[in-house]
Amino acid sequence: MIKKIILWTIAVLVLLAIVAWGGYILRQQESYKSLVHKRSKALLTVSLDDILLNQFFNKWQSAPKEGQDFGQKLSKLKDNGIDIKANVFLFALEPHPKNFYAFFQLKDKQQFLTFLKDVIQVGAVESNLAPDVSYAYHQPSKIAFIWKGDDLLLSLGFDLDTKKEEMLQLIQSKEERVTIEQFINRPSTLTGKSLRYSDISTDNFIEFELKGDHLDVSGEFFSTDWSFPKEYLVRELVSSKYIGKAWINIPNSQLKNQLKQLVSELPIAADSIIAHLDGNYVDIEILKNKVIQTDTIINYAVDENFETIEEKTPYETKVPEVRLAMRGDNDMRRFLPSKLFYQWFQKQDKEFSLLTTSKDIDKLNVAYNKTAELSHVAVHLVDWPSEAKISPILLLKTIASDITLSLKVVDHNRLVLQGTIADYSH
Repeated sequence: MIKKIILWTIAVLVLLAIVAWGGYILRQQESYKSLVHKRSKALLTVSLDDILLNQFFNKWQSAPKEGQDFGQKLSKLKDNGIDIKANVFLFALEPHPKNFYAFFQLKDKQQFLTFLKDVIQVGAVESNLAPDVSYAYHQPSKIAFIWKGDDLLLSLGFDLDTKKEEMLQLIQSKEERVTIEQFINRPSTLTGKSLRYSDISTDNFIEFELKGDHLDVSGEFFSTDWSFPKEYLVRELVSSKYIGKAWINIPNSQLKNQLKQLVSELPIAADSIIAHLDGNYVDIEILKNKVIQTDTIINYAVDENFETIEEKTPYETKVPEVRLAMRGDNDMRRFLPSKLFYQWFQKQDKEFSLLTTSKDIDKLNVAYNKTAELSHVAVHLVDWPSEAKISPILLLKTIASDITLSLKVVDHNRLVLQGTIADYSH
């Protein structure tokens, strides 16, 4: 009797597993009927069913201590009057997109309007954009909606207030839409991970896979215009007690021009530094400890003979210990700053020019390693000082505690991205 009960229990569990798996497959197949624009340049795929399953089995939370729980955010999206399928396919019409669009069907318009007001907290809905077309935009959330009848277009990204006309054209042009399975062969390749960005013209992609309390990051990039060396010499960076560290090799003019644009707004001789950066290598370390720098305040006073005298007052400040290294020719060091936000001390080690905020630079031991990695980044976001207001870093700090990324050369024209983004679960 007990054996029969056990066998029946196992049979029921197997049947339930088969039914659940069948339902999962059907929802996946149904999502491939989602619509995108037939001239889409890139796709952003969000595998909602996979994310929810991962959350159920791993109790994953991605929000910071001062933010909202990720699971709560997803639960708020359930009763929104929108027909959301297992996978959401957002498309972009530009090769280097700053915003994405997605088509949906409204299943309950009144429920959708309540969702806009109570959850998204949209202030007002614009109803006179075109006949039977309504529009809503919430700038803080970087989200906009436009709908006509039961057709809904959602947009996510930046500068959406300038995209209203484009959204109007998209919602009014049904003949420009195709299903995902019409647009791309084997759409299942888009849904293998929790989140995937795909460049349509190059097949380059970046994927994020949710695994318990962290995201695994992977990607591949290919271009016939590239010709990367397979080995690089890099400075050995600290392995502990750091806030952030990174290094990058710059083997072509395109990357060098991008670096030049990044530093062009700083009060340094950017053109001269880049011109002498013939070693094509830059790194940085931001350590947890601080160092003392001594500076002088100069005041002017009048003595008893009514003559102006100069008074110098030394003072000490604690600043982060930061180290920079660049590989270039012998003339590059002439253009490196001695003061930029902090005082900088300089040291030359072979073809490497080292800068640091510590006056003990001569005690710094320098070692080098060979690697196939084009670049490497590691940041402990939880330790990032709030006073260092670098917008991208502060934005990342709201969703993650640690980021580690590396870009490896696997062939002269192919790069592989690997990394991890850890959350606040622990």
